[in-house]
Amino acid sequence: MLQNLRDNSRGVISFILIGFLVIIFALTGVDALFNWDSSANQAAKVNGEKVTEMEVQRAISMQKQQMINQYGEQIPAQFLSDEYLRKPVIENLVQRLVLTQAATDGGMATSKDYLSKQIAVAEQFKDESGAFSNVRYQQVLRNMGLTHSTYTKLLSDELIFNQLQSGINATSFATPSQFEEVVALSFETRDVSFALIPAAKVSESVVVNDDEIAAHYAASPQVFTSPEQVAVDYIDLNVANLMKDVTVTEAQVRKQYEQNVASFVATPERQAAHILIEDNSPEKIKSVNERLASGEEFADVAKELSDDLGSKEQGGDLGFTKGDAFPSEFEAALVSLKVGEVSAPVKTDAGTHFIKLVSEKGSEPASFDEQKLAIEDQLKRAEAENVFVAKLEKLRDLSYNAESLEEVAMELDLKAENSGLFARNGGKDLTANTQFIEAAFSSEVLQEGNSSEVLELDTTRVVVLKKTAYKPSELRPLDEVKGEITAQLKVEKARKALAEQGNGLIAGLNSGSTLKDLSESAGLEVKELKGLKRASADVDADVLRYAFSMVKPQAGSATYGGVMTANGDFAVVVLDAVNIGTMADVTPEQKSAIVGQLGNIYGRNDFMSFQKFLKDSAEIK
Repeated sequence: MLQNLRDNSRGVISFILIGFLVIIFALTGVDALFNWDSSANQAAKVNGEKVTEMEVQRAISMQKQQMINQYGEQIPAQFLSDEYLRKPVIENLVQRLVLTQAATDGGMATSKDYLSKQIAVAEQFKDESGAFSNVRYQQVLRNMGLTHSTYTKLLSDELIFNQLQSGINATSFATPSQFEEVVALSFETRDVSFALIPAAKVSESVVVNDDEIAAHYAASPQVFTSPEQVAVDYIDLNVANLMKDVTVTEAQVRKQYEQNVASFVATPERQAAHILIEDNSPEKIKSVNERLASGEEFADVAKELSDDLGSKEQGGDLGFTKGDAFPSEFEAALVSLKVGEVSAPVKTDAGTHFIKLVSEKGSEPASFDEQKLAIEDQLKRAEAENVFVAKLEKLRDLSYNAESLEEVAMELDLKAENSGLFARNGGKDLTANTQFIEAAFSSEVLQEGNSSEVLELDTTRVVVLKKTAYKPSELRPLDEVKGEITAQLKVEKARKALAEQGNGLIAGLNSGSTLKDLSESAGLEVKELKGLKRASADVDADVLRYAFSMVKPQAGSATYGGVMTANGDFAVVVLDAVNIGTMADVTPEQKSAIVGQLGNIYGRNDFMSFQKFLKDSAEIK
């Protein structure tokens, strides 16, 4: 093939093509041959800076994981699709990039030391003892699809973004007039009197007749219609239940243990600690050498002299490695050490290391006693899985045209259970499972009366079901719901009577009568409250809210109204006066808290306005 190319490259057309390629190279470079579309990896461009497809896909992946962590596997699949998440993710990336650009233009930055400290104190990078673990750090980054450099870039952007937001929030404040307005409203008190008409008193006289009950029943048939229900027999075949019937002898466990030991392959994990000299300073290296040689504790020297801010406070401890967590020079030196030994200075791209092998595990197989329970469980599970596979094939065949699942269960030495009646909105346990409900109400099972397909609920559990009873949707008889209707109508009539009685008292107040006189005639008690506060706890919450919603009365008069409370009583309320809050009502501590809260509120509003301004002003493609 190469010879053909040579032979064919001697014609006139070949010279023209070669000349054309030379011109392209000269004008655009070699990349022009492979990157005709410069925006191929570009999801958006903000003020000339790209948001790449890789960033979008990473953000979508992280958003999916956050949603799964928060809502579990029950979240609808469409909410986790790339199509659904792509637009909001890109909008968020664009917004953050606009803010980061503004912060950078404003001279905001983070130092390398500060980034290291933030990584060191992050909870997700700590081991079981609460110390920073470099192994854990690398593992988390790999799971997120990040490298150290990309993660520190993201972290730096986040910190700069927070600087910008904090700076704007810190410059926001409340003016004296705004503070006085808040005080006037927050510390306002009201002079109120009210009388409660108890629901119990009115309910005693409420009568509901048969005609009213019949009319209500006829007007609301949907309320008294029961949903369709189905009951099914089902066979639940799962590994967990099968394991209960598996017996494992001591001899089997010991035999398996011996096989494990015979096939054991050492996978040593080594716990490393180090002292890092980033600038390879000869003086500092000499100082570390001398202090370690004199017998000083490695951890003490690390705390004082190590440049690794992520591990120095833990005495240089980096956690365990399987041989792939650190640079090759580091790992090679670690392998050559015995537990407790410290290496000679080792150079890597990060600097010079003094490495200590703290401990080692995985070089020897665990003892029989340590492995016994795990092996028993392993053997039981293995046997149960074999039985599961064998029974599953028989279950498919036997249940296909079975007249009864009880017979199928007996032949498989399983148990057929009945669900009892349940509706489409589900019940408990299996009858709450979406697959189970859909199968039970499918035409195959519900109408044709066949067994369902074998439903795979998970990799170790299947279910097959067959209808045993069906109750169609139907209007419940009047006699069955008569008590419900009577109770409901009594409540409605009582509330109406209460409102009528309360409005009658309000009409009397508007005509010039006093609440005291009207209440005495009606046999009610009046409560008078001077200086009622918004947070008063000794007054019915509904009465309190209503009292503070009433219109301020004119001089020499009062405002009247009424409200139904949560427990069904009706309150007739008289507002006599509104007393505006003053600075004298505010303690220094309260003043400080209010000023801080107002500053935060105004700061958030200012930041949102700033975000919008930046986005509106940016060149976004």
